[in-house]
Amino acid sequence: MKLTAEGCRARQKRLVEVLAEQKLDGAILSRREHVYYFTGFLHGRFHGAAVYLGADGRASVVGAGVPEEVAADQIIQYEGGYHATMHSRQFETVAEKLAPVLPKGARLGADLGGGIACVAALAGAGVVDLTRQIYRLRKRKHADEVAAIRAAIRIAEVMYATAKAAIHPGADEVEILACLRAEATKAAGEDLEHFGNDFRANDLGGAARRRRMEAGELYILDAGPSLHGYFADNCRTFAVDRAPSAAQQQAWEHIDRLFPQLEAAIKPGLKAADLFRQADAYFKGKGYQGMIHHLGHGLGMCPHETPELNPHYDAVFEVGDVFTMEPGVYRGELKAGIRLEENYLLTEQGLEKLTSFPRSLV
Repeated sequence: MKLTAEGCRARQKRLVEVLAEQKLDGAILSRREHVYYFTGFLHGRFHGAAVYLGADGRASVVGAGVPEEVAADQIIQYEGGYHATMHSRQFETVAEKLAPVLPKGARLGADLGGGIACVAALAGAGVVDLTRQIYRLRKRKHADEVAAIRAAIRIAEVMYATAKAAIHPGADEVEILACLRAEATKAAGEDLEHFGNDFRANDLGGAARRRRMEAGELYILDAGPSLHGYFADNCRTFAVDRAPSAAQQQAWEHIDRLFPQLEAAIKPGLKAADLFRQADAYFKGKGYQGMIHHLGHGLGMCPHETPELNPHYDAVFEVGDVFTMEPGVYRGELKAGIRLEENYLLTEQGLEKLTSFPRSLV
């Protein structure tokens, strides 16, 4: 049961009373649980959001994909990603969007009790923010990080083997997800924080539904388990009835044949956007729409990192990059499409594929 707008409005009124007691003109709240507590908007864990509540009781919320029914007088949307790649400037973007709402010269409160604020305060008023430099360091993965990602990939491959054996016409998507979670947890030997993004048949992706799979459909499983802070992210597509149609098989063959072409092109200094354009041109040449989402992205402590294989970013391949490639094609006749995804490490000696589970539809 999610929080109600009525309940959120009641909590806002109580906070307004606190503002009056503290002689404040408003409050900025950005901790995920507080945004939800006061507005009913429970945003994605890898996105940013904030709410400004004025002393007059008017609430403004900034976020990616904020639904209309949240308890807010003003909703300000921002892009949490471009061409399906999440970016690393979530809260910077939230701040930019929220700034025009704030009254000039106002005395404001904020939920500074979070860990980052408490620890940063130890550095004093002259603290220098090193966030962007640390993101830059994180791009080049060390051996222990690569080992952590390999361990997460092994769990993802258990999920693929489980799905391949379990799906069939009549299988319920939620029940399949429960089975995947169980086997992944047993393979990890502990509880996992994250399992992935896409668990649907006859759809481009999304959360599992209370829905029965049907013969002729394709099941896209984008598994992304997180183990000890590091993510895997690779995708396979399976024919629900293990009998792909001619159109499905042909689309699969086009995607499968693209991988060696892309792998041969990758080298240090290559612009990742140029690799995207190569894949886009390839699919258009085969009569498809082209790439409707990113070609891939970096991988590490977040499911989306740099390099972004995406024309909306300016990433360049470097030694030490760990990244995905996930070309896909989607059409109604395919019910609904095919996406295949591999994980790679770019070394001094060349490109190493970290994933090994077969790409076949059956």
